[in-house]
Amino acid sequence: MKKTDTVIIGQGIAGSLMAFLLHLHQIPFTVIDPACTNTSSRIAAGMFTPISGKRKTIHPKVPQQIPYAIEIYREIEKLLGSPLLHLNNIYQVYGSVTEKIDWTAKSVKADFAKYILTNPQVLPNLKQELGACEITCSGWVDCELLIAGFARWLKQNDALIEEKFLYEDLRIANAVMEYHGMEFNNIIFCEGYHAIHNPFFGNENIIPCKGNVLTIEYDGCTTDHIIKKSGIYIVPKGDNIFKAGSTYQWNNSNKEPDEAGKKLLENRLNEMLENKFTAIDHKAGIRPTTQNREVIARQHPRHAGMFMLNGLGARGVLQGPWWARQLMELYLG
Repeated sequence: MKKTDTVIIGQGIAGSLMAFLLHLHQIPFTVIDPACTNTSSRIAAGMFTPISGKRKTIHPKVPQQIPYAIEIYREIEKLLGSPLLHLNNIYQVYGSVTEKIDWTAKSVKADFAKYILTNPQVLPNLKQELGACEITCSGWVDCELLIAGFARWLKQNDALIEEKFLYEDLRIANAVMEYHGMEFNNIIFCEGYHAIHNPFFGNENIIPCKGNVLTIEYDGCTTDHIIKKSGIYIVPKGDNIFKAGSTYQWNNSNKEPDEAGKKLLENRLNEMLENKFTAIDHKAGIRPTTQNREVIARQHPRHAGMFMLNGLGARGVLQGPWWARQLMELYLG
């Protein structure tokens, strides 16, 4: 019987962050993950911004979440020896007169002024008849590199089991749990939208939200900026390669890329880019979202050693580190 302190189910952004915090606290752990290649964490553009949503709001915790996220990702970079975090402003192209008025009105409000530049240097080869503004304190994390690099590090430390977790095989006896030859005291579920099948946290309202993402080649705009227009973003990957997305298909757990999602993105990109682009890859993933966009960071009401971190949704890269820390404090307490 192999003994450890904690088992983490899932090695997406949530599971990787919880594993990293356990590592910092020198707590033995093992991660169980099926190593699927098309999860939302692996295909996500990893973009973060202080101003989000259709209503262009600033979450009250953003002033805390941004610096803490930067700190954590820098520490993970040191651990993995790979550049993951890119601090680049967002070049927000106005998609309508109403949107321009809205952004301009926001820019003079005290809470928004430090995040919005109303007269940025104009980027070439973009359809921007109404102009653009720039959003500071933004950037992106190379999620594909983060997940793959962290998986390698886990394997090197004999802390990763690549298989599907079977809920029915978990045995709980007082403060000790057993699963496939392992004995442990704590388990943290970070299994993304698969939590809809979790029998222990069955009352959590996880809503699967499918997103299509394209990788495109576009040589008309050499920039480090993230570009957004009408809800679509393109994130620079270098060498004229951009990741572009994303679609939102609610209550959809079909992981296969679909032609309708691809066509929608291509149409929006044609409305954004002056010159022709080439789509070189098309992927889809399922985000774990909740009805009120509330993150699930909880301890089980009956099993003291059982926890869940889920529902990070489209803002997972930004709020993931902060909520992982909150759950870690609950775990330690």
